[in-house]
Amino acid sequence: MGKSTLLKLLAWRQVPVPRNIDVLLVEQEIIGDDRSALEAVVAADEELTALRAEQARLEVSNDADDNERLLEVYEKLNLRDSDAARARASKILAGLGFDQAMQARSTKSFSGGWRMRISLARALFMQPTLLLLDEPTNHLDLRAVLWLEEYLCSQWKKTLIVVSHDRDFLNTVCNEIIHLHDKSLHVYRGNFDDFESGYEQKRKEMNRKFEVYEKQMKAARKSGSKAAQDKVKGQALSKAAKEAAKNKGKGKSAADDDDDQKHVAVPQKWRDYSVEFHFPEPTELTPPLLQLIEVGFSYPGRPDFKLSGVDVGIDMGTRVAIVGPNGAGKSTILNLLAGDLTPTEGEVRRSQKLRIGRYSQHFVDLLTMEENAVQYLLRLHPDQEGMSKAEAVRAKLGKFGLPGHNHLTPIVKLSGGQKARVVFTSISMSQPHILLLDEPTNHLDMQSIDALADALDEFTGGVVLVSHDSRLISRVCDDEQRSEIWVVEDGSVDKYDGTFEDYKDELMEEIKKEVEE
Repeated sequence: MGKSTLLKLLAWRQVPVPRNIDVLLVEQEIIGDDRSALEAVVAADEELTALRAEQARLEVSNDADDNERLLEVYEKLNLRDSDAARARASKILAGLGFDQAMQARSTKSFSGGWRMRISLARALFMQPTLLLLDEPTNHLDLRAVLWLEEYLCSQWKKTLIVVSHDRDFLNTVCNEIIHLHDKSLHVYRGNFDDFESGYEQKRKEMNRKFEVYEKQMKAARKSGSKAAQDKVKGQALSKAAKEAAKNKGKGKSAADDDDDQKHVAVPQKWRDYSVEFHFPEPTELTPPLLQLIEVGFSYPGRPDFKLSGVDVGIDMGTRVAIVGPNGAGKSTILNLLAGDLTPTEGEVRRSQKLRIGRYSQHFVDLLTMEENAVQYLLRLHPDQEGMSKAEAVRAKLGKFGLPGHNHLTPIVKLSGGQKARVVFTSISMSQPHILLLDEPTNHLDMQSIDALADALDEFTGGVVLVSHDSRLISRVCDDEQRSEIWVVEDGSVDKYDGTFEDYKDELMEEIKKEVEE
């Protein structure tokens, strides 16, 4: 059972939930129709929507008997503060990145990512007793993520259960962490950093007990006495049962694993999941490696979008984070740098020997072939060293966290996270000088994001990153001397005068004022 499955079981009440608790799981984008984004959010309050519809019908009625009912409807709307509800819905949408014009647009005119934001806005507007969010930051830009953090911390008074790989989000929003490990739920008090500390302590304690038990069992086996072995096992089970009863008597503790008598077992070695990303050191190239010189770009049939005067460059060791609202052109800048788009004005200069490693959600979505990961990578990168080319590829896939049994699975059957690992393996095998990464964390778990950050820190080439994960940006752009923040907004790309932390602090000041208004 996975984390998302657990949320679904709660939402479907397959896990016991008191009847008086209303539960809402946000997992799918709203179906697009002719309603505006604002109307779609307000419509989440079904009683308010019904009263508004009845008001509209009664106001055009010529039946005198309807006047009395109309007065009743007015009174009910006043009690529900209908105008205030509309204002609250508008405020939530604004926080998630919808300006007034966007709030008036029909829901069917939005992409899936924006319709997912509308679903999130509806949930926040409805205020269920138990709100379940599955990776809520995946479809948000950095500003919207920070707004959601602030809103949940300062305005949300109900219970929230969230599945997320965004460490900063979990640290800011959560005061308890539930860890799904070895098919059991383990509860830790505090935020994610507190959980990590408790988890590490628990891991060391479990491994210490296992080593003691193994040492005793080894001695018992050496004696050849089955009775001695049974005695060691019995003592271990008895001790485990006493500890389980002790924990149960204390109630929820700092690392309460909710074990009861039926889960008592002899000490086991703590099974850790490890993953290690690596990008090979690129050959040195003479700068400049890649430049956009007074570049302009517009899409045919999109008069609302135009970039102009873009003047930026990347060299070996450069670290760039591109920030700005969704739809402002962050991915377009990456496409221009990669050569996937041709500027409508200006010039792109690339070193002749430049190799670019490119990651985007689009690349992951395109992996729908029947060939397996090994076949796919050997087709793209046939020049592998060693006795067995296939084994060399499998070793690389293993380092990027793809389990061995998935190496020969048709790619079309792999999950999004597994496909992402195949893409990262391919990027590494291309030995790039520059990495262009567009939302690389969306399909990665926490350990893989940390492994990616470590690999980028060691990589001596250039990195350009678009991400809503503020911790990853902080890790990538921690060296002020070689880091740049490019702000994409209103058709221009400007280098921010300051660090990423400065930029984030400015955003938070704006957001706090908005939320408190």
